[in-house]
Amino acid sequence: MKFLNKATAMISVMRKHIVKTVTLTFLLQLIFNISYAQEATLISPYMQLQYFKNTDNQSYIQVTLTYSANRMELPLPRMKITFFSVAGEKKLLATSTTDENGVARFAIIDIIKVPVNGDGLWSFITEFEGNDTIEAANAELAVKDVILEMTVSEADSIKTITLNATTMDNGRKVPVAGETLVIYVPRMFSLLPVTEATLDENGTISVEFPSDLPGDSLGNLTIIARFEENPTYGNVEKSTLLKWGIPTSYSLPRIHRALWTKTPPMWMIVTLSILLVGVWGHYLFAVISLILIKIDASKQKAKEEYRL
Repeated sequence: MKFLNKATAMISVMRKHIVKTVTLTFLLQLIFNISYAQEATLISPYMQLQYFKNTDNQSYIQVTLTYSANRMELPLPRMKITFFSVAGEKKLLATSTTDENGVARFAIIDIIKVPVNGDGLWSFITEFEGNDTIEAANAELAVKDVILEMTVSEADSIKTITLNATTMDNGRKVPVAGETLVIYVPRMFSLLPVTEATLDENGTISVEFPSDLPGDSLGNLTIIARFEENPTYGNVEKSTLLKWGIPTSYSLPRIHRALWTKTPPMWMIVTLSILLVGVWGHYLFAVISLILIKIDASKQKAKEEYRL
């Protein structure tokens, strides 16, 4: 009897331990699932940092903050971005907010005051602190200021573009050699590459510009020379407007007929008219046939009644 009582007590204790173990395991699993779900919903952003210098020698660095969803790259607007200079000690430059395209910019107003590192490079870092739904992100960029100059000449109907690139080293100008420049002209939807050349040891290239490119009604063309995504100099361009194109008029005549004009082409009007006549002709034929069948049936019925 005592043995049965002890066994019953041991079974009761084991049951309590099993219940506690199962309950604890369930709670731990639940906490793990909730924590995993929260972590899984966090967005992992992608931050791209680029340097730009336009034809007016205005320099700025640009951040693009995006994330990937359903194999699409989507912007992150209204996010606070902090810009730092890290040449030497870390120094706050500015804060900005991304626009609807996920882009934030910092204009380098006075390039002389921007510190450089031992290699003569501007060194920047941008940071996004993140929030409850988006992870933090940062990006770094080291770039060197380059001075790009363009001169043009025309002799005996040969049009020549000369480009010269220099940079400052210990207060003196040093030619940029071995780098590639691309020359474009703008077209309706994109830029048309005209030529690509490499700077010589003097930091200079001279290329002949083609004479068969169409321009506007006066023959004007915008010529753009660029460093593109250069690992040292970033994106730098120089442009000029020249009368080096073939005068072209893009205005449409008043009687012009096309799919994109208010007056459709004549072939479309004729084709549609034939189709409509055919469709309504079939309808009319069916109606007339039904009327004739009804008249013929009435006559046949009248003949049969007369015979009777």
